[in-house]
Amino acid sequence: MDQLMAALADQERLKLYARIVLQDLPPREEDSPAARRHLGRLVSAGLVERLPDGSLKADPAVFRRARPAEPAQTGVPRRLTGFFAHGRLTSIPVRPVVRRALLEHLTQTLFADGRSYTEGEVNEAFRTVHDDTSALRRYCVENGLLVRERDGSSYRRATPVTV
Repeated sequence: MDQLMAALADQERLKLYARIVLQDLPPREEDSPAARRHLGRLVSAGLVERLPDGSLKADPAVFRRARPAEPAQTGVPRRLTGFFAHGRLTSIPVRPVVRRALLEHLTQTLFADGRSYTEGEVNEAFRTVHDDTSALRRYCVENGLLVRERDGSSYRRATPVTV
């Protein structure tokens, strides 16, 4: 991607590329020394190709191919990956079935079985993935995934959690 951006960083080269994209470049103009120099850079970057008939073609697919891949969300079930970006939960699903799957995943990965947690520890664990810790805590308790003591002094993961 850096090579593409560097190739388009020059104002004159960018204008030349735009004219090729718009198919608004007269054949005589592409033979000028300045245009040939800029064309060489555009061709080497893969932004432009010269067809067998001598015409020039810009391929916008080069940007899709060069786009950096989103890092894989390790351990996140495939159906939930759309809710994560850069290891963080971007939104809490609205659909109850999907939200339940997310909450099961979070309780499975953030909390050890058989251990008690204070409310602060639960918030700290949830804060590693999302800032709305109270909503995540409440949803987990409501869905029976976390069990809260009556006095609110501690939480523990309910067993068994099915994922």
